[in-house]
Parts: sequence; C-alpha cells; structure tokens
Amino acid sequence: MNPINILIADDHPIFLKGLREVIESTGGYKVIYQAVNGTDALDGIFSKQPDVVVLDIDMPVKNGLQAAQEALAAKPELPVILLTMHKAKDAFMKALETGVMGYVLKENAVVDIIHAIQSVSAGNAYISPEMSAFLLRQKHKPPDAATADLSSLLTPSEMKILRAVAAYKSSRDIAEELCISEKTVSNHRMNITRKLSLTGKNSLLRFAIEAVSAPAGRF
Repeated sequence: MNPINILIADDHPIFLKGLREVIESTGGYKVIYQAVNGTDALDGIFSKQPDVVVLDIDMPVKNGLQAAQEALAAKPELPVILLTMHKAKDAFMKALETGVMGYVLKENAVVDIIHAIQSVSAGNAYISPEMSAFLLRQKHKPPDAATADLSSLLTPSEMKILRAVAAYKSSRDIAEELCISEKTVSNHRMNITRKLSLTGKNSLLRFAIEAVSAPAGRF
C-alpha cells in the first residue's frame, strides 16, 4: 500500500522536527515537504501534491488560515488540518467556513495528530477533544424560529444525530452511543443535509453548532 504523503508547515524548527518524527513513527505516513511559512506551504502544496496538509495558523509571510483558503480555493477536496495554540470559537468557525477538515490544539498535537490525519484522510472532520470541550462550555445561540421548526423537518432519529453533531461527536462516537452502524449515521447525516438544503464542506457541522443548543457531554 502506498504511504499517505503529508505536507507540514510551522515556523518553529523544533516543533516541525518533532511533528515529523511523530507522523513518520506511524507506518503508512510520509512527510514529503516541510514549510516554515504559508507562502512556502502553498508552493509545496501545488508542486508536491500531498494527500494531507498540516498547517500552523500562526506563521509569518502568510498565516496558515490564509494558506488554507488559497489552497482549498484551487483544491476543494484537499484534507487540511490546522494547528493552533488558541482556543477561540471565531477562529474555529472561520476555519470550518474555509473548508478545513481538522482543527488540532498544538498542546495536544503529539497525541492528536495521527487521529486527525486518519480522520481527514477518510473524509471526516476532526477536532481536538480539548477544543471540543472548550466550545461546549461556550454559550450557544438560543434556537430561533427556524430552529424551532427543525422537529417538523427531521425525524426523531435525525434530531438525535443533529444534537450529537452539535456536541462535536464523530460518526464513530455517534454510532457507539446510539448502538447503530457508522453507515446508518452517514445515511442520517446525508438525509439531514438534503432536508436542510445544506451545501459545502462542513456545512452540517456549522449549522448544528449555530442552530442547536447542545447538551453538555462527552466528545
């Protein structure tokens, strides 16, 4: 099996070296390009064609979010993971709107990065559990009239799925919690997306976060 080729970018050489070692210590992953700023990362993305891109948000010349925006404008299906030192909902929501699939706190990168790469490679979003817990502690928007009508559009099972998505749970977590298969969860997610006329990468997650008052719980 061919390895998954990965581009990593961070302006701190020691962190960059450590990140590469962690990634390549797991079989099946190969770092094919290292960048120290967003412009350098974009050069590597277009010249090396990596399978997954890992970008630090806080980089000079062009930051990671700017680089992600440009890369995804040209390659919408490219799995991009952002690394950040900051827990901030606004930055997180902006990353989702851009089409970023992974959001990893740097303080937990050694533990989380492999899980993130595995998840985005399979087409699923990944958020560091600590980031999820932080977001769940923030105030959610109170449901508006449109939200109140969700129950008339969605089945009870679909409402359970939507609430779980709003709680930043993965399809695997939802399947285990509801004692159903991941395929059934995926089918529910597709039906919800269709019924709500949602389009674009991360559209269901963005909608769920803003529309549903998520209960406290495990990620």
